[in-house]
Amino acid sequence: MLAEVVADGIHGVGELSDGGPLDELLAAAESVRTSLVGRSVAQARTELGRPADSFLSSTVRGGFAAAVADLTARLEGRSLSESLGLGAPRPVRLYANLNRRFGADGVETIVAEALRAVGNGFTAVKVAPFLDNHARGLTGTRLIDAGLELVTKVRAALPDDVRLMVDCHHLVPAADVVPELAALELHWVEDLVPLGDRAAVESAVAAGLSLAGGEHVWQPAVAAASCGGLAYWLVDPKHAGGPDGVRRIAEAIGETQLTFHNPSGPVGTAHAAQLAGLMGADGWLEHAWGEAAPVGGTLRPEGPGIGPVRRVGEE
Repeated sequence: MLAEVVADGIHGVGELSDGGPLDELLAAAESVRTSLVGRSVAQARTELGRPADSFLSSTVRGGFAAAVADLTARLEGRSLSESLGLGAPRPVRLYANLNRRFGADGVETIVAEALRAVGNGFTAVKVAPFLDNHARGLTGTRLIDAGLELVTKVRAALPDDVRLMVDCHHLVPAADVVPELAALELHWVEDLVPLGDRAAVESAVAAGLSLAGGEHVWQPAVAAASCGGLAYWLVDPKHAGGPDGVRRIAEAIGETQLTFHNPSGPVGTAHAAQLAGLMGADGWLEHAWGEAAPVGGTLRPEGPGIGPVRRVGEE
């Protein structure tokens, strides 16, 4: 779902999807839209800068805040990255999230798609080994064994220089999978232990895992309190409250590496790519492999505003 704002015949857009049940999302979006009608761009920015009081509110207000930021940059004739003081847009590395489209299609299909993504220029892929197996009714040791088999086969099929991420979706006890996952030299393991569970985090890190999490956290104070021990913080720009919300999260997590969760359409992807200046050297942008338009493993955002987003080397 998109948010759109207009001034002087110029349109700005943002994404506000996945914030909650559709009827509640639509009602909240209409309420915010109504509050902005007739206001100047500066007034809209001030209105949208008020603190959100819920995940839904942060997502909806963030979508409109992103649209206003896009509009502002277009009126300035600059890229969003430059308008936000982040400098010229820079190339952004993508990782291919295979589970968005192929998670339920079986091990061999996922291995084949991982290799297709690598052939398309991706240097990192992510799998969710327990999610669809859990949906199929597997539990306990059957779920763990099936998931570990998937990760092991994907890792074995990938070239050594291709990074593999694993999203556990909090579906299995960490103690039952940590040794096996640690042996696979994974780039990160996502949502394995609850945020803020310092003992569980420390145990997994001591075993050699790089942990990632935080995709649904929108409050900077919660991020600051929860990021200890994580190697990667997966901010979702649309849930975090738009560009200013992402900046606040980036400040809150300190030295933890910021990277972007992104099960979004082209508008959300373009916004995230323009915010790459907030990420460190090891930041990544998620790509829904098989769902989003096929692109190579790197995006080059341009302007004005969020501009087109093209594959590096593409004319």
